[in-house]
Amino acid sequence: MYREAAEAPAVVRAQLRSNAASLVRLAERLRQTPPRAVVTCARGSSDHAATFARYLIETRLGLLTSSAAPSVSSVYEAQPDLAGTLVLVISQSGASPDLLSTVSHARAAGARIVALVNAENSPLAQLADDLIPLRAGVE
Repeated sequence: MYREAAEAPAVVRAQLRSNAASLVRLAERLRQTPPRAVVTCARGSSDHAATFARYLIETRLGLLTSSAAPSVSSVYEAQPDLAGTLVLVISQSGASPDLLSTVSHARAAGARIVALVNAENSPLAQLADDLIPLRAGVE
């Protein structure tokens, strides 16, 4: 675990380098059409990353950011009004049924979907408007 933590800065640098063009395009799109709010969607350790993202987004950008409860759409089949929001989905596998259900409902409701996913050919990657591959290696 210590070794993995020590490798983190190099991994993040490599991610930024390999995703630079995609990140610039995403930033341009978001400047042209700013979201009214951000909704994060993640499970487990990815949800911890989403919580950190929430603090960055709210303190740096002043955008209201909330965490989605995937069971709202996957179990209760409710569809919150997400028109004009950015849904930031973080997943290692990109295949969790509850995340996919939430993303499908969000997309149908008019949200822009940005996926940070390790599995670039996953169902989640296919649903996303914008994909940021994590390229973190095999879990």
